Amino acid sequence: MPEPLYITEKNAAALLGHGIDWFRKNRDTLERQYGLPQIDPAVGLRHRPSIEAWAAERNRRRLEPGSNS
Repeated sequence: MPEPLYITEKNAAALLGHGIDWFRKNRDTLERQYGLPQIDPAVGLRHRPSIEAWAAERNRRRLEPGSNS
């Protein structure tokens, strides 16, 4: 069975390597300051591939020479 396209907050937290309490405490900052993809209002869940792409891009930029993000 393929991975679901849309995931719960709990699964989004796990995808980022954290628990739901950490995620709830930090989600506003993650969305506003760092660009974490928000909940899709049509389905009420987060788009997993968008979260994965966001994390990959942040990691790529962080590893670039001269980057301080």
